[in-house]
Amino acid sequence: MVEMHEMVPGKRFDRYHELGQHAFGKKLGLYIVVPQQLVVEVATNIVYMVTGGTSLKKFHDSVCPSCKNIKLTYFIMIFASVHFVLSHLPDFNSISGVSLAAAVMSFSYSTISWAASIDKGVQKNVEYGYKSHSTAGTVFDFFNTLGTVAFAYAGHNVVLEIQATIPSSPEKPSKVPMWRGVVVAYIVVALCYFPVAFIGYWIFGNDVNGDILISLEKPVWLIAMANMFVVIHVIGSYQIYAMPVFDMIETLLVKKMKFEPTTPLRFIVRNVYVALTMFIAITFPFFDGLLGFFGGFAFAPTTYFLPCIMWLIIYKPRKFGLSWWTNWMVEMHEMVPGKRFDRYHELGQHAFGKKLGLYIVVPQQLVVEVATNIVYMVTGGTSLKKFHDSVCPSCKNIKLTYFIMIFASVHFVLSHLPDFNSISGVSLAAAVMSFSYSTISWAASIDKGVQKNVEYGYKSHSTAGTVFDFFNALGTVAFAYAGHNVVLEIQATIPSSPEKPSKVPMWRGVVVAYIVVALCYFPVAFIGYWIFGNDVNGDILISLEKPVWLIAMANMFVVIHVIGSYQIYAMPVFDMIETLLVKKMKFEPTTPLRFIVRNVYVALTMFIAITFPFFDGLLGFFGGFAFAPTTYFLPCIMWLIIYKPRKFGLSWWTNWICIVLGLCLMILSPIGGLRTIIIQAKTYKFYS
Repeated sequence: MVEMHEMVPGKRFDRYHELGQHAFGKKLGLYIVVPQQLVVEVATNIVYMVTGGTSLKKFHDSVCPSCKNIKLTYFIMIFASVHFVLSHLPDFNSISGVSLAAAVMSFSYSTISWAASIDKGVQKNVEYGYKSHSTAGTVFDFFNTLGTVAFAYAGHNVVLEIQATIPSSPEKPSKVPMWRGVVVAYIVVALCYFPVAFIGYWIFGNDVNGDILISLEKPVWLIAMANMFVVIHVIGSYQIYAMPVFDMIETLLVKKMKFEPTTPLRFIVRNVYVALTMFIAITFPFFDGLLGFFGGFAFAPTTYFLPCIMWLIIYKPRKFGLSWWTNWMVEMHEMVPGKRFDRYHELGQHAFGKKLGLYIVVPQQLVVEVATNIVYMVTGGTSLKKFHDSVCPSCKNIKLTYFIMIFASVHFVLSHLPDFNSISGVSLAAAVMSFSYSTISWAASIDKGVQKNVEYGYKSHSTAGTVFDFFNALGTVAFAYAGHNVVLEIQATIPSSPEKPSKVPMWRGVVVAYIVVALCYFPVAFIGYWIFGNDVNGDILISLEKPVWLIAMANMFVVIHVIGSYQIYAMPVFDMIETLLVKKMKFEPTTPLRFIVRNVYVALTMFIAITFPFFDGLLGFFGGFAFAPTTYFLPCIMWLIIYKPRKFGLSWWTNWICIVLGLCLMILSPIGGLRTIIIQAKTYKFYS
């Protein structure tokens, strides 16, 4: 964000949402950034209200232990009273002194915390094991901790606003002193957090409080002073996060709602905001829980992945190969000099003619992509359910339907990312997760050992059943290479020139992709069958139970993987539907149109997945019916038509063999998949 602040010559992005508008577009940038930034800043101010009130109460109780007990509510109100005054300072420059005092106080009370802990000494009967006594509790504590850590770096949300206060010129850009500030900031953060974390845990073990000063009692004067330092720190920090909110609200009221920019307006807006955060803090004064909840829900997007997505969109760094590419399509992408076939149907139109190419390619590609998204909905929901059942076996059983709906909710947000470049980070995360959970699957299988009474014969007890199972397996294998359908769309994101054609890095990506696919599939297939024999589940993680934490983590990796994969297959569908509506049906290319199209599509795939959640059967059926044509024989037919290789030559024979095998796959696999669905449907009740 420091680098992006002045990336456009003569312009400074002084607000997070301005950078978002540059990356995503004027309207979409606002819709993506502003709600998340508002949640971050309001959430931070609520937590600071709780922290300030708690530290004031601790200070009072330390210096006057015999005084009457006073509710936390009143201390939060006392803390808020300071902000009814400070919030009327005009801007960031005005609070620089308050901010410096906050930083000094932070370092001071952190030092007091770990020094007083050492002075107190290791406690009797200290315990260093897991705090919770159940697996579910331990897993959920771990998740909460991730959010707490994320909260520690919430300052990234106001980086641009802070950098805007630094004078800048072409000779002396603001990023130079800002980078020095960043380095100093991380050193201070490390000096504040690491000693407190390590020493606090060493002294108190599991009994350490989320606010370590609560665990300390003596020396009284020192602990009281440290708590007052905390109060001064969060007074300054509250103002840092409140200033952008004031700016947004006042800008909206003046520019959009035509209010006069008067002192009374400023007075009302800022006092109402302080009163609102105070009221919420009084209502929900849960320090640890608020840190974990807001740390993950609010800070993770704006701190960790939103800046990275903007960086990728704006700077367009050199891309690494993804794992869904096929050889012929890579070569055909730029076969016509000066033209790139960026869509599968464009290549089809070149091969078969303008109209016929559309009729041949588009329906099949749509079936592929919609089918894949349906299967991913089922997979995501199933893995979420398995995760829930693993970490909380004693909890009430929840229908698969609801887990599919939870999985779908993510896509109601992610589907509004504009294009393939925007989801490259999501896609990379998906690829890493795929490799991770595959490794966990075969490693946990080896750890489990070969099962008693394992059988390696045919699963079905009849010849017909065995044949149909074989057909279904063919489709399942075909499904594994469904990514060929978006090869051209992916290759279109790679810069290309006659000197450096895109097929060179794309080919490297193909090689890496097939290596990764082999490392994911073969160990799982061989080891899974060796350990479980015929009883292995289509999703091997269903067959594994222990270690619980590892299997739960693997299932969450599956969820992250299919979140990214869903978007990869959904993007071309969005492109087709929106192009049809705008070019053929003359709709205006507006944000509401995009919003409706994408949400309706996600809702449709969710509904079908809830209605037919048959993982094994869907893989086999769609693997043959949809993926075989677009993956195996359609590219070969195009190659023969366009390149016209010598008859009975190696290229000619290779393509015709692939065409024949692809046709067999298309005919046989859906039969096996449909039979599997029918067998599973016999005992299935809709929406159960």
